[in-house]
Amino acid sequence: MNPGFKCCYMSYKMIKVMITKNTIRFKCPITNVPTKDNVRVAIDVGINFHIGRGPETEEEDIRKFVYNFGPNRLEELLQEECDEGIRDFLKQIKINRVRDIKTELTSALMQDLGVKFAPYGVVIEQVNIMNVIIPRDLRMCLTDTTNYDVYLQK
Repeated sequence: MNPGFKCCYMSYKMIKVMITKNTIRFKCPITNVPTKDNVRVAIDVGINFHIGRGPETEEEDIRKFVYNFGPNRLEELLQEECDEGIRDFLKQIKINRVRDIKTELTSALMQDLGVKFAPYGVVIEQVNIMNVIIPRDLRMCLTDTTNYDVYLQK
């Protein structure tokens, strides 16, 4: 070989995927969620998660995530599972208690998501209910309890 700078392409050393160890924040707004008394509310949910359970299982978890799941499918499935979990939970709650059940909803949703995403190497750290939006006319009635009974009779 002649002396000098030689550059060769090594296809087996290309970076295919980069996985961060940082916590990722996923925002999941859900609209038109029916309650037990069939009032439609909107809920803003925030989910914090990361890939890998710990240093000893990190490589295995990343492999499971990349080959079995992938980032696009994770986003899609997180949205669907969060939507389904909140809808199932709020079907049992009346509208006057919706704002009071944030802790119950977050703990139930966090446990449910944790079980469903653990086999793929995704660890759910925290679930937050950031906002619960009740229809405006009903909010006005709920502040005045005498009008609430009139609203329900309509």
